[in-house]
Amino acid sequence: MTRRARDELGVRISLRTVRVLLATVAALVALAVIFTVGAVIRANEPVTVATAAQLQAQQSAAERDVERAYEQATDQVRKVRALNLAITAPQADQIAGKALTDLRTLRHSAFVKLGQVTGMPAAEAESYSTLTEARFDQAPVSKQSALPSPVLLAPLFYTIVTRMSELATQLADQATTQLTAPPPSAAPTVAPSPTARPSTTPSASPSRP
Repeated sequence: MTRRARDELGVRISLRTVRVLLATVAALVALAVIFTVGAVIRANEPVTVATAAQLQAQQSAAERDVERAYEQATDQVRKVRALNLAITAPQADQIAGKALTDLRTLRHSAFVKLGQVTGMPAAEAESYSTLTEARFDQAPVSKQSALPSPVLLAPLFYTIVTRMSELATQLADQATTQLTAPPPSAAPTVAPSPTARPSTTPSASPSRP
């Protein structure tokens, strides 16, 4: 191969490399422009902030959903306890009482969480939970004739309501299983075998020859 041919080949290789580099740089620039434009658009998008009325509607709807889950679970436990169960009455009372206590604790915790989500400090959220429980104890959701229209809950409220429903159902189902379980079968008793008594009839004496 002549020197001129090698030079021409070297020029071709250099131009090809330059083209590849230019194409790569152009692609990177295009991606940078796309990301920059996207960031600018997102930054200029209007941020929707809930009004006080909208926040109150969300909170009230979440309260009703929490209370509804509580009432359904407690109603299930009470109905099962009222049945003619195979276990003793003290056992049934203990199981049902524990389940109802756990459900009240669960409802209280859910209301506390709702208060914290709305920005209440810990002490205020505890007070809010206690007042909300008392309000629903006096006027349960199941006995309210007219309820507001359903509300599409925000993610934070929805998470609390969903978790409350799941745990309340688990507690009620667990109590139902324990209340309706058959009593443990007693171990069979084995009667002692009668002992042989000596015969009182005299045996015949052997005959003499």
